[in-house]
Amino acid sequence: MLDYALAAMPKDASPFDEEDLDASARARIQAAVSASWSDSTRRNYRAQWKAFCRWADEAGLASMPASPATVCAFITERADSGYRPSSIRVALAAVGFAHRTAEVPNPCESERVRRVIAGVTRKLGAYQRQARPIDAEAYAAIVATARRRRPGRGGKLETVATAAARGDVDIALIGAMRDAMLRVSEVAAITWGDVQASGDGTGTVHIARSKSDQEGEGVYLYLSEPTMQALDAIRRGADDRDPVFGLSARQIVRRVKSAAKAAGLGDGFSGHSPRVGTAQDLAKAGGSLPEMQEAGRWASPSMPARYSRRVRAGKGAVARLLYGSG
Repeated sequence: MLDYALAAMPKDASPFDEEDLDASARARIQAAVSASWSDSTRRNYRAQWKAFCRWADEAGLASMPASPATVCAFITERADSGYRPSSIRVALAAVGFAHRTAEVPNPCESERVRRVIAGVTRKLGAYQRQARPIDAEAYAAIVATARRRRPGRGGKLETVATAAARGDVDIALIGAMRDAMLRVSEVAAITWGDVQASGDGTGTVHIARSKSDQEGEGVYLYLSEPTMQALDAIRRGADDRDPVFGLSARQIVRRVKSAAKAAGLGDGFSGHSPRVGTAQDLAKAGGSLPEMQEAGRWASPSMPARYSRRVRAGKGAVARLLYGSG
């Protein structure tokens, strides 16, 4: 993360007095700073910072250090171009991080910037389009259709064997993502050594580090018996050190979308869909927000509340009073 921020700094600026440090000390500091951020956060911040620099350059404005007026102009231009408030806030987080790293005044801390982003959020609305859920019903449809032959490149149908192998992976992948409420980055990183069977046919998966566990304490998460069976079907003698799926985050998202579409579920699915679906299933079963928060390892109850708000509306006090539901 530090690399692109340093590259954007004036040559006489530095986050430490590098001339007082030897090469090994600088390398250790760089390694520690890099380890403080997940790969996905680092990539996202880098992309957002580059976009801000490009925008500022085209506008003839300084990006490092940027003035509060420049950041306000960026916010309003992005809003007028159709960017969601959430996307703009991520860009501001990247801009702020670059300035803090360079140890120059952070324009994003300006009261004027805060008021502008608050106004843009209120004007555009804070609602974000939610990924369609892969709930129990949707997952059943995926399981039933996953092994069907699909057109490949050039429109030629897969062989029966290829379709079966691909379908087995899709079933195990989405099943694990639903059971353990895994993020895309987490499921991409698990190895066979992280998966352990229990005596009753269920199992656990160990997640060494995640977005909500930056200290790397790790967590063990539940895998159902059908998911363990699906995982066993695709292992084929793999070593404990081998990745379970061997797919990149982008490939995982693409497979989730393709499996849902092939099942006749339509569009609007993403890598978050299994997590959203399980959150909604928990809400349907009467799970509380704290229980959903713990299961999904969210830092606050706001995300499971948003994911399950439609389900909870049908189980609220008025629904119970009028229709006896819930």
